[in-house]
Amino acid sequence: AETMAASSTDLLQRYQRWRRVAEPGFWILLTLMQASVNSWLAWIDLQRSGVGTAFWKVAVWEWSSNLVLLALVPVVILAEQFRPLHLVFQRQNLRWHLAASVVYSLVHVAAMVALRKLAYWSQGSDYDFGAWWRELPYEYLKDVRAYFLVLLTVGFYRLLLMRWQGEATLLGEPDEGPAVEPVQQPERFLVRKLGK
Repeated sequence: AETMAASSTDLLQRYQRWRRVAEPGFWILLTLMQASVNSWLAWIDLQRSGVGTAFWKVAVWEWSSNLVLLALVPVVILAEQFRPLHLVFQRQNLRWHLAASVVYSLVHVAAMVALRKLAYWSQGSDYDFGAWWRELPYEYLKDVRAYFLVLLTVGFYRLLLMRWQGEATLLGEPDEGPAVEPVQQPERFLVRKLGK
């Protein structure tokens, strides 16, 4: 048990050295994989349905969307810090995150369309997003899912880190009534880490 705890501590220390690279690297790698796979799948689906769309157009659709979503990951992380995940399902926080997801979707769509227009223009073509009143609700249904998926991923990752490295906090003053235990800083306290 002591050997496992020591190796876990050693692994945590090594991870902490690479954490600044690993965290953005995860989102970048995820985006690269998603944009690449989605481009091929969407193009194959179009070919099967008899729609002869050039591959570069499909790639532009997927990459523009995914690159903007990647750029918005830090915004969702800030939102999670402002309204923590463990409180999301309180009514007030849930309303706040739903409102934030609307702004998130509007920014995503506006930036995505701008990138597509730029890419099409560079190829001597013109991109038409379609009727905004019809396309925005469709895009929002996808974006709200992406927003909460990032929120849940970040929250789960934080929970894993806290579980891995341990967490100790002193008791604060209770909301009502006298303190059951002393709230002054003790000389010693017990920290449980990974069940040890």
